[in-house]
Amino acid sequence: MSEQPARSDDCCQEQDRQHRLMRIYNYLDGELTRDEIDVIKDHLEHCPQCQDDYTVEAMLKELVRRSCCHEQAPAGLAERIRARIVVERRTYVRRTFG
Repeated sequence: MSEQPARSDDCCQEQDRQHRLMRIYNYLDGELTRDEIDVIKDHLEHCPQCQDDYTVEAMLKELVRRSCCHEQAPAGLAERIRARIVVERRTYVRRTFG
């Protein structure tokens, strides 16, 4: 993952959500170079949308770690949870702003 994250005004479009989440997953999993980490840290400080996504993903990762520290989670569990979070967020946004 060598590309630089986009600025907040062009990274947070709905069509870029999957790419944005992949950057966050790689960041949380420690799969980036020191330079990539620095860029993402800086971006998160200035982008509320990405900061929100990071917060949710970090909490999810910590919850799974605490809950399953001695057992192997079933294949696909994290992805199913993430998909459900997206559905719940969209429902909340529609109810709140729609």
